[in-house]
Amino acid sequence: MSGFLHFIKVGGFVMYPLLLLSLAAVAVIVERLLAYRQFGGISPGLLKDTIRLCRAGQFDQALKLCEARPGPLASCLAMIIRHRNQPTREIERLVEETGQDYFIKLERLLPLLDTTTTISPLLGLLGTLVGMIGTFQAIASTQNRGNTDAILAGVGEALYATAAGLTIAVICFVAYNYFAARLRTITAETEQAATKLLNALAERRHAEHDSPAHTALDGVKREEGMNLGVQAKARA
Repeated sequence: MSGFLHFIKVGGFVMYPLLLLSLAAVAVIVERLLAYRQFGGISPGLLKDTIRLCRAGQFDQALKLCEARPGPLASCLAMIIRHRNQPTREIERLVEETGQDYFIKLERLLPLLDTTTTISPLLGLLGTLVGMIGTFQAIASTQNRGNTDAILAGVGEALYATAAGLTIAVICFVAYNYFAARLRTITAETEQAATKLLNALAERRHAEHDSPAHTALDGVKREEGMNLGVQAKARA
């Protein structure tokens, strides 16, 4: 603990904003890990089972299966099943709204990591400049000639600030890219799954429409309509 406090003290005044940024970054990383665990599930195998049940006409079982899973993919599939009889454009709108609710939650606080990645090296560079200015002042000062303590203190301040700024930036950069990549993956897989389920439902409707029973029923209805037309003409 004393070594850490010495590190902060020797690094100069820029170490205090760097310390605040590092604490905020750690809090955001932990919070995002928990959030992605809660809202970022893509439920492997769910799409395959849902399509199989829907093709078999077991929509209630498919809906229960989706509702039992967390994450945007399961919620979007459940939304499609609930409104499967509505026009495709309306279903797509509902799916987009459902997915956006999750994507906004997953993207929350990520800009803070991105900003910390940019600011930390700049603060470290500022500390470096301040430290080097102190070093040159110590060298130029007549009263410090031959005294290396002031010179070493200025160099140390520069190096500590630079090291702290770069370390924080590297950690935040890795964390930000990890979460951003996961968000892109979750978004792409959710959209792809919704499209596949919509296509499967459309294929099922076409198959039902082209089935022999449906064709025969249409023929019976047309024949009944023709008979009613003939009877109407006869009465006239």
